[in-house]
Amino acid sequence: MRRPIRKRDLLRRIEAIEAQLAQPTPAPLDGQQAISVGTIAHHTYEGPGACRADLFGQACGAHRDEHRHVAEEGP
Repeated sequence: MRRPIRKRDLLRRIEAIEAQLAQPTPAPLDGQQAISVGTIAHHTYEGPGACRADLFGQACGAHRDEHRHVAEEGP
């Protein structure tokens, strides 16, 4: 049987995660470029609700209807 998680341990874990998230973004490597989510042509919708697809460290967040599907794209 698993022992219950103590409030103190839970708070310690949350504080550790917050400290990691507060760290500055590392400088890009030589030749590395940032890719805007808007320039990515297509990815699979991951719902429900707003898309949760992870696109190079940035969540899409667009509604399902905003996603372009390959079959819908015309010439």
